[in-house]
Amino acid sequence: MAEWENLIVAAKDADISAPKLRAITLAQWALESGRATSRLAKDHHNYAGLKWRPEMEGFAESVSYEAHDGTDDYCAFASPEAFIKGYWRFIGRSVYEGWQTYAEDPAGYICFLKSRGYAGDPHYLSRVLKLLPEAEQLLEDAETGVPAAPVETKEDVDRPPRAEIEAGIHAAGIADPLFITEKTVKQKFKGKRPNGLEGAIVHFDAGRRLPTRGPDDPEFGALGTLRYAQKAGYAYATISRSGRIYLPANIDWEQWGSHAGKSKCPATNRNWVSQFYVGFEVNCPGWVYPTADTDLFIPWFEAKRKSNGKVITDGQGRATPDNDSGEHYSAAQVRHIGSQTGNMRTGYYVPYTAEQMEALFAVMLWLKRRNPDVFSLDRVFGHDEVAPTRKSDPGGSLGAAGEPAMPMADFRAKLHELWDIQG
Repeated sequence: MAEWENLIVAAKDADISAPKLRAITLAQWALESGRATSRLAKDHHNYAGLKWRPEMEGFAESVSYEAHDGTDDYCAFASPEAFIKGYWRFIGRSVYEGWQTYAEDPAGYICFLKSRGYAGDPHYLSRVLKLLPEAEQLLEDAETGVPAAPVETKEDVDRPPRAEIEAGIHAAGIADPLFITEKTVKQKFKGKRPNGLEGAIVHFDAGRRLPTRGPDDPEFGALGTLRYAQKAGYAYATISRSGRIYLPANIDWEQWGSHAGKSKCPATNRNWVSQFYVGFEVNCPGWVYPTADTDLFIPWFEAKRKSNGKVITDGQGRATPDNDSGEHYSAAQVRHIGSQTGNMRTGYYVPYTAEQMEALFAVMLWLKRRNPDVFSLDRVFGHDEVAPTRKSDPGGSLGAAGEPAMPMADFRAKLHELWDIQG
């Protein structure tokens, strides 16, 4: 454990420009190196799987190293202290420009790195956050001179193997949902649920994911949708691209507010289902329009529209962009549903992120644990299941990008499978 203990001490003493990220980066390194037990850590003091880049000249040496995904050139550091300096040099490269926005937001920092391609693991955020309390305690113990407690580790650990990921869910289970209460937002509740919280409705918010100016922010769209609910008199939770679940300051799961509109439950035949089921608005433009350019797809808010707001389309259902620099999607970024499949209507959709899928699974299981006698996994519906003639959400957006679309029936089946495993 000497290597790990040396890194903890180096992390405690390091002079870094973002002290509030000290613990979250140690948590990163614990995950990436198996608490300094990987060969890359033991042989080259590289605790983050950092590959060689020309900008690392003077901070590290280049070394050929065979990791689980093949042989490549990696950074070799002279010591744990040199690694920490090198890590911040690595993060200082242009690809991570803007990280300083999250200098006091540990979870936001990890989300930002992942959004810039730092880690391919779709569950990277939840895995690092699971280790954050341990990292905080280790730094505190190092400050007071308490030796680090021995921890069982797996030898020769590199980045988490992709084989551990199946259908968007980590084989060992998923983390509890990451709730964020937005203190400036209060939503309108209309009364107590007749029978308690019986289930949930999955939506996409059909909203912007990308800021119209400034650096990317994976929380931008979900926060905007949560604030819109206050303005419009609705009540729901929102899920950001990073998998954070945003709640209003006056959240009360036993109270209901509008989110599904005119609707009918296919299981109970009850109307106006918002009374019985909580809504989750997943930040995603959802259904998008093809254009004359076969590699360009646009959401409704980027299309030319009539005075009543309806998108103008030609005889082939194609729309015309209203903003050449707007939020556009390529063919590789959308998912095509060629024929009606379950709840999924024919068309093109922007998929949910892997983090959003994990958040959806996590929050449904959390609600079931919290309300075991009332909340039913069989009553987790898509908006398009309770309002099929009006709505297309979640439709073909459900299912992480890069994976097949997931009909709601399959989503419910997966919930049952996870419940049987985790309870």
